[in-house]
Amino acid sequence: MAEIIKKVKISKDNLPTINSITGAYSVRYRIISEDKNRTSAWSSVYSVDPNYTYVSGKINISSSSGSVRVAWDPVTIKIGANTIRQAKDYDIWVKWSKSDGIGDWKYADRVATNTATLVVPDTFFINGVDQSDTPNRITVEVYLKGDPITREYDSLLVYEPAIHTV
Repeated sequence: MAEIIKKVKISKDNLPTINSITGAYSVRYRIISEDKNRTSAWSSVYSVDPNYTYVSGKINISSSSGSVRVAWDPVTIKIGANTIRQAKDYDIWVKWSKSDGIGDWKYADRVATNTATLVVPDTFFINGVDQSDTPNRITVEVYLKGDPITREYDSLLVYEPAIHTV
């Protein structure tokens, strides 16, 4: 029996969420028999490094009447000099604090735009302990969408501004 080799291309829109730990795509495939009934087997998981470069722009943080608005330029994803696309989804991490800048990082939201509005909380935490005081500073980190949602690895970190007074 002659061996039949088939080639499959996956469009960039069908790729899974990038792995935030490795900065690569974790993919696997399934091989099935022609009649789709006799045999079936999954491959091992492969890590596909896209060699992306993330080009960020400016970020702006403004506050008014108990809320903070964060807006940033869309991130351009490139391979070498070639633009692949604009990033679509972002993970927002926030650290509320007082003048010393000490506070706990908290995951805020995943947004499908390049803006986020955050409500200033009544209290904030330091090492898991509620400070029973309203914060007057905010630090925001913006990451490209990744799985798992984490800030332990900076492979997808695209904006890391200084502390902002609210």
